[in-house]
Amino acid sequence: MIKCVERFWLRWGDAVRFLGWGLTVALVCFLLYRVAMSGSTQHLVPMSEGARDSLTTVAVPRSVPDTLVRYGAFDVHFNSGLGIANCAAYELVNNELYGTAERAGEFMQDAGVKGCPSSQDYAGSGMDRGHLVPAADLKWNEAAMRQSFLLTNVAPMHKALNEGGWAKLEEKVREWTVRDSALLVFTGPIVSENDTTLAGGRVTVPSAYYKVIMAPCVRPMRVIAFIYPNGHSGGRLQQYAVSVDEVEHRTGLDFFPYLSVEQQWIENAVNLDAWVK
Repeated sequence: MIKCVERFWLRWGDAVRFLGWGLTVALVCFLLYRVAMSGSTQHLVPMSEGARDSLTTVAVPRSVPDTLVRYGAFDVHFNSGLGIANCAAYELVNNELYGTAERAGEFMQDAGVKGCPSSQDYAGSGMDRGHLVPAADLKWNEAAMRQSFLLTNVAPMHKALNEGGWAKLEEKVREWTVRDSALLVFTGPIVSENDTTLAGGRVTVPSAYYKVIMAPCVRPMRVIAFIYPNGHSGGRLQQYAVSVDEVEHRTGLDFFPYLSVEQQWIENAVNLDAWVK
């Protein structure tokens, strides 16, 4: 028996040692992966429908014209006095990023919404018809894609912004969605008394745009906001990052009005490092 064991070890000992070394390496790699994933997701937790509805609520001052339009995949708070939305809000989930719906190319008026412009109102203005909820985020559903081209979800945007820093920010949002499972995204204009208009004053050209982003499924929950001037948008992401409180100050809107007192501190923080790590 002893001789049999000796012959086995002489013949197969190297293979056994190699197999043991391989299993050890695999175990170490697996443990490192679990640690890394735990750190990157910071304990993902599912979000209920009620919690989502509560967190996507936006409070608009009574003095501001506001029509809430609920489409299939996003909500729009439309301002009939400005001809553009006060805010567009939606949830983006990571498994929705890989849809196959083709980009709908025709902008359309929503005739059921008072003050919604027609595509002709933008003609010859030199301004892009800028999506608030990006079409690229709605590839998972053809109806949602078509609704994103309704002009309630559009505002005048300089090409330098639409194809520059704004497009890069939208891509970042998609990257963060992959990492954090789901995001809540709010987008809209920042207007001032000196803003120009289109179509004889029916459509306001905003001086800037904001985007507020929440990762509700990570613990601790985190929020970040950005303000981009409606024009050239060079430079790094950091120079456009602001607090949610700053967006609220400049728009009059109230985001996350149902957050508990203990959670409201996240609205005055600008912790971009937690997002770009």
